[in-house]
Amino acid sequence: MRRMRTGLLLALAVALFAASPLSAQVAPTLTGETGLFGIYDAQTVPQGRFAFSIFYSMYDRTAAPVPQVVPYPDDPMQYSSDKLGLTMAFGLLPNWEASFSSGQRYFSADGRSWGGNINGRNRYGEIDHDETDKFRIGSKVILNPRDPVKVALFGAVYIPTQSRSDTQALSSYRSDWEWGFSGTYGIFTGQFGYLWTADWAVEGEEYEISNEMRWSAGVGVPIIPDTLKGIFEIQRVMYDGGTTQPHDYTDAVLGARLSLGDSGLVAGAGLRANIDNWVKYGSSPSNLGGIVQLSWLPQPEKAVAPVLVPSPHEPPPVEPAPAPVVEPAPAPVVEAPPAPKPETSTTDEILFDAAKSRLTNIAKAILDGVALRLKNNLSATCTIVGFTDPKEKGDHAALGKARADAAKDYLVKRHGIDAARIQVDARGDTEAGDDATRNRRAVVTVTFP
Repeated sequence: MRRMRTGLLLALAVALFAASPLSAQVAPTLTGETGLFGIYDAQTVPQGRFAFSIFYSMYDRTAAPVPQVVPYPDDPMQYSSDKLGLTMAFGLLPNWEASFSSGQRYFSADGRSWGGNINGRNRYGEIDHDETDKFRIGSKVILNPRDPVKVALFGAVYIPTQSRSDTQALSSYRSDWEWGFSGTYGIFTGQFGYLWTADWAVEGEEYEISNEMRWSAGVGVPIIPDTLKGIFEIQRVMYDGGTTQPHDYTDAVLGARLSLGDSGLVAGAGLRANIDNWVKYGSSPSNLGGIVQLSWLPQPEKAVAPVLVPSPHEPPPVEPAPAPVVEPAPAPVVEAPPAPKPETSTTDEILFDAAKSRLTNIAKAILDGVALRLKNNLSATCTIVGFTDPKEKGDHAALGKARADAAKDYLVKRHGIDAARIQVDARGDTEAGDDATRNRRAVVTVTFP
């Protein structure tokens, strides 16, 4: 059964990667927060927009020993915990998002002579059980979105779906709580999380379920910039307290994500291995799992220029004016020229990584708003000025120009703005201040006549 599911997972992954990628990716984790597969990075869903995903994930785990019972010949029990789930996230602010996830979880184990405790429930021999997983409601906030090293705080509550009287359920009937933080620098992200699990009890039997400390590190390598990203994650799970504890373990995931056209769809797939089980117990039963995920970030609607329809009625003929009467010319009166009509404008700043001119996802979200203003007023014009920080290497004038050109290209190619309406300039480090991050910017000004 495990080999069949692994083969199906690999086939789906190959099918996903056969598509042609065209656009940049902003994708959720398996719990909904923006990030890699299981690690939350320093990106969020753009403010006011949603992100959705559907996924299938396979995990291989080891059960805790059954207390006060002589071990069985094949102990410890090894089982699979698979999940078919969906996630949703919403951008509350530019650096704050909320998320929701749910799904159906499937537990299975071979019919060997073994026993184990799973989430406070003692099980023996073969396991073949599925149930609705807990609903997870979470939130993530980026504390310093403009700094090179970005720090995010996150928290979540897991709401139970099983009742206390359901003796077959393998999840508790009480809420679990999770909190943690992550740090991102460039393509690297590290994370710490703590899961405070609820205890499980029925009459005559009570278990304190071990809490979980999770140390994680991951990297997202842009193989094709903004299109294909290679992902590697490693996670160490350590159990804290509890009536009986499973063995600590290390999970590793290797996979990739790619964009699917210009629709906001992003496909991801990866292989997961339980390294501890593989080293201690070999490949039987299989300790290889995986992930298949398809996410969607709805794109903003493109503004359509109004179409002018001529009136079907012809204007009435104009009667000839009477011949003018010639009168003596009055003394010339010098009138003051009319005051010029004031112009209004908006100004936005987009930031760049050091010595780079590639747009970040946050910069693209800001430019999406600029494009909407230009589309809603076809007489509006745009000026983009690129700046640099004195400590950046290379030709500062060229780097500033490249940053302005990158913003212009995005407005022209992504949103179809007429290039003649956009002027670019570069000032290098001539207006640099003390804030190195803000020095690496492009200033986008939209002027409305």
